[in-house]
Parts: sequence; C-alpha cells; structure tokens
Amino acid sequence: MNEKRLIAIIIISLILTACSNDDNDKNKNEAQENLRNSAYDLGTLPDIVADIEWPLKPEITKQIEVTNNTEFQNAASINGISAKVLAGTYNDINITCNDCEFILEDAAEIKGRLSFTGTRIHWVGGLVTTGPIVMDSEHGDILIDNLHAITNGGKLNNFSGAATEWNRVALINSTLEVQNGNNDGDWALFVQGKNGTDFRGKNFILANVRLESDAQNNRFQSIKNLVIVDSYFNSNNTSKNGLRMHRGCEDVYMRDVIIVGANTNSGEETQVINGVFERITRYNDVNNHFSIGIGFNTVNVTINDSQCYTSASNSNAIGKPPVLGVATGVNPGLKTWDGIVVPNSSNVGADH
Repeated sequence: MNEKRLIAIIIISLILTACSNDDNDKNKNEAQENLRNSAYDLGTLPDIVADIEWPLKPEITKQIEVTNNTEFQNAASINGISAKVLAGTYNDINITCNDCEFILEDAAEIKGRLSFTGTRIHWVGGLVTTGPIVMDSEHGDILIDNLHAITNGGKLNNFSGAATEWNRVALINSTLEVQNGNNDGDWALFVQGKNGTDFRGKNFILANVRLESDAQNNRFQSIKNLVIVDSYFNSNNTSKNGLRMHRGCEDVYMRDVIIVGANTNSGEETQVINGVFERITRYNDVNNHFSIGIGFNTVNVTINDSQCYTSASNSNAIGKPPVLGVATGVNPGLKTWDGIVVPNSSNVGADH
C-alpha cells in the first residue's frame, strides 16, 4: 500500500475515533442536562441511574376551568384536557384520561380518594384529605407535583400500579401524611412489586418529598431505576418500616435523605442490586437500613457519608455501631441522640 495513503487512512481513523468519543461524551452530557431541565433538578447522578426517565409529557388539545364536582368528574375522563381547578371542595376523583393535566389552586381540596388509572398525566397542587392517593395505571407516565395529602386511619397511599409493568412515575415537591394510622397496614407510601427481579415498576422518582406517618412510613419493592433525593421520612418509633426496600430493587440511588423513627426491622429482607447511597441520616435505629440492614442477596452497593443516631432510651443503644456488611464505602457512624430533636423538615415537600 502506498505509504502516503496508509498515513492518510490512519489519520482519518484517528479523527473518526475522536469524533465518536466526542459524540459519546456529548450524548452523556445532553442526557444529564435533560434531567436537570426536567420537572426537578436531580443533580449529577451515578452511572447506575444515568438513564432514569421522567414521565412523558401529555399532549394537550383543550383547556377548561373546573368550578364544581360534576365538572371535575367529567374532566377526569377527557383525553387531551388541561383543567385549571379553582378553589373549592371536591369529592373522590379518579383520573382515567390519557394525555391530561390538572392544575389546582391552593384552596382546592379533595375530600376522599384520589386515584390515577390513565397514562401521561400531569398533576400540580391541591390538598387531599381523608385520602388515600392511589396510582393504579397499567402504563405509568404520571407526574405528581406539589400535592399535600392527609390520610386518616385504615387507608394506604398505594403506588403499586396494576399487575402489568408500569413505567415512569414521579412524585416531587409533595407531602403525604398518615394520621390515626395502624401499624399493620397504613403507610405514607407503599409501592408493592412482584418478588425477585420480576419488576412491576420501572423509573420511579421521589424528589423533595416529605412522608409523615404515625404508623409505618414507606416500602419500595421490585422497582428498576429508583431515584430518591432531598426527602424526609418520619414515622412511629414502634412501627416496622421507616424505610424499606424489599425483595428486589435494582439500580437504586439515594442522596440527602433523613429517616426518623421506625425502631425495628427497617429494610427487612432487603435486596438491592446496584445501589449508591450518599448522605443518608438515620435516627433511632442501630440496625439501620444503610448498614447491617443491607444484606440478603445485595450486590454492588456503596454507602458514603451516612450517619446513624440512636437515643439512650433505645435498648439497642449499647449495641455495636453499624457496619457496612456486604456494601463498600465509608462506614456509617453511630452517634448519640436525645430522642427528641430532629432536623427541621419545613423546607421539604409541598409548599402549602
């Protein structure tokens, strides 16, 4: 082969390789930028969840105002609707439409159950009292933003979805409360998937959310691509679950999360495959989820800059500090807690 031709081929090959690398870097940067420009800035994400997907946006074809319960019920079944819900009191609402959005004024209150069974739904604002909130969509693509919900006794905020797989659900800037709850079945947020890696849900985002419960707090099961950031969980000290990832969650990222209460069994039967946990603070549980609670078929988990606080009234307070177990990273510390004072959560969750 002609020497000049060979040199030219080598140069072209190097240029193409460099361009290919540049394209890969550009695509990765664009993906991160798209996440930042989405409904909530998730910040820089580790590679295990860099492909997290936000719910698809609804395609709106008609805009209306809702002023009474009949209008609200009708709007909830109209595909392509954008409804501004004015101040007032409304009854149980089931959002069955596809490609729809509901923007609620601060003084708009739903007394009863709020459920989502359609797809490509965007919900903003409002207050739900007596509850519960239920996500039962077969397809997903649901974004709930700035919702304040107060459920009362015997009701479950359930985001488990249908028996089929659902994809892309996000709960952001919201507060879910349970009052007069029962430790056997009332949860601020419950996501029940199938066992093992038979995933029911994919791409679940929880950001700037406050979960308050006088019973159990939350459970995540069988979710692939789970991101939880900037959130606060507070539950009854005698309940089982302040944070529980149960029976198979894969590609999990948690950052800047505070967990208070739930004295026992937090993270029971935990199975996390590919997880990164950063700056997690746990109060009143030596056997906390981010230490010896991680085990049981857990693979490739890293824990950094996390702390466990325990009170003198806790019988486990004299026990040994938490250890990483099968996880790697910086060993979480064990510190004394007075059992009363916890970080202020007023800046987390819904703003009304």
